[in-house]
Amino acid sequence: MPLRSRCLHTTLLVVGALALAGSGLAGAPAFASLSSAARIVLQKGRHYMPTDLYLRRGDTITLRNGDESLIHHAFIETDRFSFDAGDQEPGTETHLTLAEPGDFVIQCGIHPKMKLTIHVQ
Repeated sequence: MPLRSRCLHTTLLVVGALALAGSGLAGAPAFASLSSAARIVLQKGRHYMPTDLYLRRGDTITLRNGDESLIHHAFIETDRFSFDAGDQEPGTETHLTLAEPGDFVIQCGIHPKMKLTIHVQ
């Protein structure tokens, strides 16, 4: 399968799995534990989807701005490390590899209510 088709297929699988699990926008948080082939976090409508993600140390996630007009600014600040994606224009992606175990919160510097909790084993 060509790379573009695999990416679209993986995105559809993630979106479908999230739809089955329930929408984080409806009040109940969306949880996801994704296979190593699909670690995509969508930033859309001032929310992260999913809102909780369970990973293993060394896993990489892709933060994708799925909005048509909103800019996002994902960051993590902890005592052990920091991450700052900078301003993310609509349609762009940022990659983050998590080398430290623990629980971390990705926030948006532009939309302070946007939060994604990452649990790294």
